[in-house]
Amino acid sequence: MCDENKNEQMHSHMKKEYVNKMHGMWGHKPDEMHQKLIMKKIFMKKIMEHLSDEDKKKLLVKKMDMKISMAQQNVELLKEKQKLVATKMDMKASMAEQKIELLKMVRDMLKD
Repeated sequence: MCDENKNEQMHSHMKKEYVNKMHGMWGHKPDEMHQKLIMKKIFMKKIMEHLSDEDKKKLLVKKMDMKISMAQQNVELLKEKQKLVATKMDMKASMAEQKIELLKMVRDMLKD
């Protein structure tokens, strides 16, 4: 019994180690990603210090344009998803109605 428990623990440990190794090969660790994001923000702040007020305004306008564009894309994606879900529900309702009709036919056949 102890051996089984030990094997399970060892297996889960090996699995976790394998996942971490594979993640390290193909992805970034969350701490590294967070650190890179912080470094990018610091870099942008330093660049902004050297820009004129007019250039800062232009950059802020571009940033707002990007946010607006992303929000519009998000709205479009949500509308498409809504259409797909509605189509799926229509199909389910249609199939349920067909099932009801089939059951009624079988019931009527059994009555005769």
